[in-house]
Amino acid sequence: MSILILVLYILAGIKFGNWSKFDKYYSTVLYFVIGDLLSQFLLFNHSLWLFHPMDKIDRLFHLNHTFIALAKMAVQYTVTVAIFIGRLPHTLVKQVLWILLWTGIYGMNEYITHQYGGLSYHRGWSFGWDLAFNIMMFIMLVIHYKKPLMAWVLSVPIIIALWLIFDVPMNVLK
Repeated sequence: MSILILVLYILAGIKFGNWSKFDKYYSTVLYFVIGDLLSQFLLFNHSLWLFHPMDKIDRLFHLNHTFIALAKMAVQYTVTVAIFIGRLPHTLVKQVLWILLWTGIYGMNEYITHQYGGLSYHRGWSFGWDLAFNIMMFIMLVIHYKKPLMAWVLSVPIIIALWLIFDVPMNVLK
């Protein structure tokens, strides 16, 4: 089912992605991917969530957390930015509604994945934290698209706050 979800993202990207201006927000894709890679690296021994194979196809391809996470970064994040930033409304009210829509899309994706056993929560992380994180994440993608340096600077206190909220011990670092 992980592969099916990625195929659905690809189809959505083909239909709705603004690929003609992709060079203008390619750096936002990299920001998105780097953020997840950093999370995967820093929390390697202290995961707040894990991905699991959901069906025979996932198991046939020996998909595990690492493969699923990397596939999401390569496909889902790229398509997300091509649609989310590629079609970003111009007015603040419409941007807020756009962020809420995408929070809902990601929330529904994560809820379904969790219900089918493809996502497990650990160490206090929950579906509620997923939703809150997604709101923050989509806001940060907009900020990065408009003011990249500001997004990187704001990312530091966000990382520190999450580190403290989830009481991540320093000894999980290599």
